[in-house]
Amino acid sequence: MGKAKSFAAKVAHDNSTEGKVICPVCNTEIKRIKLITNKKKNGGWTPQKEYAKICKCNEADILAGKNL
Repeated sequence: MGKAKSFAAKVAHDNSTEGKVICPVCNTEIKRIKLITNKKKNGGWTPQKEYAKICKCNEADILAGKNL
Protein backbone atom coordinates (compact mmCIF):
# COMPACT_ATOMS: atom_id res chain seq x y z
CA MET A 1 0.00 0.00 0.00
CA GLY A 2 1.27 3.46 -0.89
CA LYS A 3 2.18 6.30 1.36
CA ALA A 4 -0.79 8.41 2.55
CA LYS A 5 -0.86 11.93 1.09
CA SER A 6 -1.23 14.95 3.29
CA PHE A 7 -4.08 17.39 2.71
CA ALA A 8 -1.68 19.99 1.31
CA ALA A 9 -0.31 17.46 -1.20
CA LYS A 10 -3.83 16.55 -2.36
CA VAL A 11 -4.76 20.22 -2.87
CA ALA A 12 -1.53 20.90 -4.77
CA HIS A 13 -2.18 17.90 -7.02
CA ASP A 14 -5.77 18.99 -7.77
CA ASN A 15 -4.71 22.56 -8.56
CA SER A 16 -1.85 21.64 -10.91
CA THR A 17 -2.54 21.73 -14.66
CA GLU A 18 0.29 19.40 -15.65
CA GLY A 19 -0.96 16.77 -18.09
CA LYS A 20 -4.56 18.03 -18.04
CA VAL A 21 -6.50 19.01 -21.17
CA ILE A 22 -8.73 22.05 -20.68
CA CYS A 23 -11.89 22.66 -22.73
CA PRO A 24 -11.71 26.07 -24.45
CA VAL A 25 -15.51 26.56 -24.24
CA CYS A 26 -16.31 25.82 -20.58
CA ASN A 27 -12.75 26.09 -19.19
CA THR A 28 -12.91 22.76 -17.29
CA GLU A 29 -10.79 19.63 -17.51
CA ILE A 30 -11.66 17.12 -20.22
CA LYS A 31 -11.81 13.65 -18.69
CA ARG A 32 -11.94 10.28 -20.40
CA ILE A 33 -14.62 7.92 -19.12
CA LYS A 34 -15.64 4.36 -20.00
CA LEU A 35 -19.23 3.87 -21.15
CA ILE A 36 -20.70 0.38 -20.96
CA THR A 37 -23.81 -0.18 -23.06
CA ASN A 38 -25.77 -3.28 -24.08
CA LYS A 39 -25.48 -4.73 -27.57
CA LYS A 40 -27.84 -7.37 -28.90
CA LYS A 41 -25.92 -10.33 -30.29
CA ASN A 42 -27.24 -13.77 -31.25
CA GLY A 43 -30.50 -13.36 -29.35
CA GLY A 44 -28.78 -12.22 -26.14
CA TRP A 45 -27.28 -9.08 -24.70
CA THR A 46 -23.56 -8.46 -24.31
CA PRO A 47 -21.80 -5.43 -22.84
CA GLN A 48 -20.13 -3.04 -25.25
CA LYS A 49 -17.31 -0.86 -23.89
CA GLU A 50 -16.63 2.56 -25.36
CA TYR A 51 -14.52 5.51 -24.22
CA ALA A 52 -15.72 9.12 -24.40
CA LYS A 53 -14.20 12.48 -23.58
CA ILE A 54 -16.38 14.47 -21.21
CA CYS A 55 -16.41 18.02 -19.84
CA LYS A 56 -19.12 20.34 -18.52
CA CYS A 57 -20.30 21.13 -22.08
CA ASN A 58 -21.44 17.58 -22.86
CA GLU A 59 -21.63 15.97 -19.40
CA ALA A 60 -25.44 16.08 -19.09
CA ASP A 61 -26.02 14.66 -22.58
CA ILE A 62 -23.53 11.79 -22.27
CA LEU A 63 -24.59 10.76 -18.76
CA ALA A 64 -28.25 10.84 -19.84
CA GLY A 65 -27.45 8.51 -22.76
CA LYS A 66 -28.28 10.96 -25.56
CA ASN A 67 -24.93 10.85 -27.37
CA LEU A 68 -24.15 7.13 -27.45
